[in-house]
Amino acid sequence: MKLLVIQGHPDSESFTHVNAMNYIESAKAAGHEVTVIDLSDTDFNPNLAFGYRQHMADESVSNRFQKLIKESDHLAFFFPVWWGAEPALLKGFLDRTLTPGFAYHYQSPTKIDQLLKGKTADLFITSRGPAWFTKSLFGSVVYRWKRLVLGFTGIKVKKVLVMGNMNTKKSSERKRKDFINRCADTVK
Repeated sequence: MKLLVIQGHPDSESFTHVNAMNYIESAKAAGHEVTVIDLSDTDFNPNLAFGYRQHMADESVSNRFQKLIKESDHLAFFFPVWWGAEPALLKGFLDRTLTPGFAYHYQSPTKIDQLLKGKTADLFITSRGPAWFTKSLFGSVVYRWKRLVLGFTGIKVKKVLVMGNMNTKKSSERKRKDFINRCADTVK
């Protein structure tokens, strides 16, 4: 399988980053062809300055990201939830990469072509809030990603693992290691 891992935490020393790197090693050991977009280590301007009215002066990084998505079979997203959503850097990645004409096309106001059909994705999420809330319709993070972000483009979300209570006593070292192992086990 051609696997694209998108590490969406801006801090390369974060738990999310450690989790993504462990997943990558497990995927390689399992024989998958793995490509990585590590947003903590990329020169990428996440600001969509003109919306979709006008292209940015330099689209080379976004074009490279689109090429990697197009070449992949499966995507794995790693990110924390802050203020009910993904970090701004990852949001900018979505804004500048999943663009009209690449990820979707409006035939009419009610008819949309999903241009990334056939691709699948997994979500590996951390949150200070409880995991159940992040997964619930009230928290809307998982719903939004499944239906309104990836689902809008035709990408089918297969697995979602959420570790909540990241900054509480409930987030023991053992629970963190267990979560990392559970994430890695999804690619074996």
